[in-house]
Amino acid sequence: MKKLCMALSLLLTALLLSGCGGDTKKAAANTTDKVPEVLNQAEYLLYQNIFYNDYGPQYEGKEVTKRGVLAKLRDAFNSRDRYYVWGYLDNTRCCDWQWEIVPKDAESLPPVGSLVTARGVFRGDDEALDGYWITDAAVETETAYAGAQEEINMLTMSCTLERVQMFNILYRPKTFEGKPFLAYGRIAGTDTLEDPYYNGSWQIPFSAGSPCPAIGTMVELRGRVKDAALSECTLTVLP
Repeated sequence: MKKLCMALSLLLTALLLSGCGGDTKKAAANTTDKVPEVLNQAEYLLYQNIFYNDYGPQYEGKEVTKRGVLAKLRDAFNSRDRYYVWGYLDNTRCCDWQWEIVPKDAESLPPVGSLVTARGVFRGDDEALDGYWITDAAVETETAYAGAQEEINMLTMSCTLERVQMFNILYRPKTFEGKPFLAYGRIAGTDTLEDPYYNGSWQIPFSAGSPCPAIGTMVELRGRVKDAALSECTLTVLP
C-alpha cells in the first residue's frame, strides 16, 4: 500500500509539474512584434477632464487601474526617465491619452511597447510632468513587446509622447548626442520629418541613404541623434 501511495504521489507531482510547464510556455508565447493598439473613449474623456477641466482633485489619493501601452520617455530638462501607460481615443490615432506612472520597481518592467496594466495611487505632484501621476504602480504584463528596440524608442510612444521626446532632442541635444533611436512621422519636405498627425506640431531634420519619399508619406526611421537631428537613418515607408 505504501508503495502504491508513493507511486500515485510521484505521478501526481509529475502531472502538476507538466501542467506548470505548459503554463510557462503559454505565458512565454504571449508576445507581439507590433505595438498593441489600445482604444478607450472613456479613458480619453477622463484624461481631458483631469488635465483640462480641473477634475484632478476629485481623484487625488484614489487607487486607480490603467491598461495601455508602456512607454519610457527621457526627460532631459529634469534629468530623469518618465514612464507612461497610454492609448488612443479611436482608430484614427489622432487623439491619445497617457498616464504618467511611478513604478514600484522600474528594473522589473517589461520592454517598452508591451501591453500592461498599472495599479497605483493617483496623486498631484509638482515632480510629475503634467502635475499628476500614479505612484507605487504595480505593473502586470498582458502581452510583451518583442519588436525593435533602441535606447530612445519613439515607435512605442503615442503621438503626444513622441512630440515631448522630440522637443527634448531639439532643445537639449547634448543629452541625446550619439544615442540610437527609433521614430515615426510624416515626410514634411526634403530630409525633414514632422508629427505623424498634426501640422505645425514639430519638425526635425534627418539624413538617410535612400531617396526621400513624397511629402505626407508616413515613415519609420532608425538611426542616431547628432546635432539635434536624426542621422545615419534607415527609412521604412509605413502602410
